Amino acid sequence: MVSARREDELARIVIRPNRSADWRDNRLLWVVLAAHSLVIATGFALAGAWVILPFAGLETLLLGALLWHVQRRCSRQEVITLSGPLLSIAKGIGRPERSWDLALDGASVSVQETEFPNDPPRISLCSGATQVDVGEFLSREEGEELVDALRRLGIRVRRQGAHGRRSF
Repeated sequence: MVSARREDELARIVIRPNRSADWRDNRLLWVVLAAHSLVIATGFALAGAWVILPFAGLETLLLGALLWHVQRRCSRQEVITLSGPLLSIAKGIGRPERSWDLALDGASVSVQETEFPNDPPRISLCSGATQVDVGEFLSREEGEELVDALRRLGIRVRRQGAHGRRSF
């Protein structure tokens, strides 16, 4: 998901992966599946197959851990900010964990096409010797939306073919 906003001298682009459900919805799903699994396991335990209870508990814990892990990965975001002569990039989950400050003068967007037409392009912001990949989790359409938003902000776009050949 790409959202761009411009206010006077400040422009901000926020990039997030698509999330079909938030953490509240995932917890509800986990509780429903855990209750279903434990009801079935209890029925088997009452019939004499008590050994199924630890496996049902492990299955429920593993499902909860995996749902949490996927939710955390989908909570990351990247923020690109243009203010004055600076192009700032911040990446993280909940707070900036890594950040870069690039000179806006001479900055460009490098778009490297992939070999397969349905794969998203590799998008990098470049300035001098610094190159920062952005939007690795975006779909092809969202990647193009990001490139268009950066172009509208006045950043030059350079496209390269699948094998590094430049195409304009």
